[in-house]
Amino acid sequence: MSERYSAFISYSHADTPVARWLHKALESYRLPHALVGTDSPFGPVPAQLPPVFRDRDELPASADLGGELRGALAAARFQIVLCSPVSAKSMWVNEEILAFKRAHGEARVLPLIIGGEPYAGDERECFPPALRFKVAEDGSLSDVPAEPIAADLREGKDGKRLALLKLIAGITGLKLDQLAQRDAARRQRQLLAITAGSLSIALVTIGLAIYANIQRAEAVRQQLVATRSLDFLINTFEIANPATENPRSITALTILERASKRATVELPEEPMVSARLLATTGAIYLNLGLRKEGVADLERALSRLPAGSPEHVRTLLKLANTANQAADTDKAARLIEAAAVSLDQGGGEDPTLAAMVSKQRGLLAHRSGNYALAVRQLGEAAAAFQALSGDHRAERADLFTAIARARMKLGDPAGATKDFSAAEALNISLLGRNHQKTATATKNRAYAAFESGDLAEAQRRITVANKVYARVLEGDHPLLADTLILQGRIQTADGAGAAALVALEAAKGI
Repeated sequence: MSERYSAFISYSHADTPVARWLHKALESYRLPHALVGTDSPFGPVPAQLPPVFRDRDELPASADLGGELRGALAAARFQIVLCSPVSAKSMWVNEEILAFKRAHGEARVLPLIIGGEPYAGDERECFPPALRFKVAEDGSLSDVPAEPIAADLREGKDGKRLALLKLIAGITGLKLDQLAQRDAARRQRQLLAITAGSLSIALVTIGLAIYANIQRAEAVRQQLVATRSLDFLINTFEIANPATENPRSITALTILERASKRATVELPEEPMVSARLLATTGAIYLNLGLRKEGVADLERALSRLPAGSPEHVRTLLKLANTANQAADTDKAARLIEAAAVSLDQGGGEDPTLAAMVSKQRGLLAHRSGNYALAVRQLGEAAAAFQALSGDHRAERADLFTAIARARMKLGDPAGATKDFSAAEALNISLLGRNHQKTATATKNRAYAAFESGDLAEAQRRITVANKVYARVLEGDHPLLADTLILQGRIQTADGAGAAALVALEAAKGI
């Protein structure tokens, strides 16, 4: 029979989440362009692997389950066995290994250890008997050890990426080093491009904002600063050229750390250039969730910025927002008032910065549990942003969401629904329907309807949010779990216990 499948995945039902990940990872993996078309033991290397068989996805309804499985095993080039203490005890996994070995021999079985211990001989054993021993000429299981070489997903072992590459190398007949080097180089190029783009865009944005708020003579000086900053960044990327360094050692974080360190120590006579760069790296660190590094760079930038300057105020507000998110309300309050003082020192004539100060005061009031004050201050900030020239829909959408959440805390779901609806409308106009923030706004409306007792409206909204999340997020994203939990609560309240259990089990799986 011809090889219809590149691999047949054998696994226990308890290991289904790993099987799903592996199935998707194998079928979506694109082999490095430089290797496509080259010779391999199985012919020219394709751009993608042929389909992978996973019985619970691929197997149609049939009266002869054994016949269908045997056909799929015979049509697969390799067999991948997910090895765990559960699969080691599975009669069906063991039978699939025996059937595959009888059809293809010993060499094409690829174990992937996901738990337990091979050859443990006790409850930890993860290799089924048919994997530990060879098949005799008559098709029975012998007592001759097979000694398979396995990829290993356990903590401290191969990790997902290397384990996946080991399996792909086996299926394609390519050398692991050859595949890993090209894969690493491709991923590093992507990371470097993302980092370069992020830093450049941030730098240009800073330059444009400053240029719009200063006199022409000052703008000329700022242009020189921006040019010097850009030259500095370009030099940082030249230092990290993968042509002169091991590409496996270069990551986006490597580039970011180099830019941060150089901006700290190499520009003693150019404090504004240093401050701009550190404010940029600090913001990127925060976006990556690296709070400690982000705060450190923002504080270094703050020490180089003149009090009263727009950059000084913005940096204080970024630090205040970070402290507020970390529940350090005392520090957040000090930083917000310092920003207000700095704004006054600069003339207090920047309405955008004044609106940002109001926003941070409202967010701090919410964090501190003063929800009535939060509604008032956040409302003032929303009105201030609406009065500004330019497009401030994103800021207003975030503010209406925060106001609605404060109203929910005050026991006002009707008022919250009005503000959640305003946030949803702004996100739709700015981002369209198929966007994560729009889906979140719709989910918020479902929550408000649920708290109001309007279960039909809540179910309708949560269904819409789930559909959008499914289109734009990975299948294991935490937002999906959060939405499924809310769906389960709604269905429970509506008396749909069976459907609620399905939603909550799906959330549990994520």
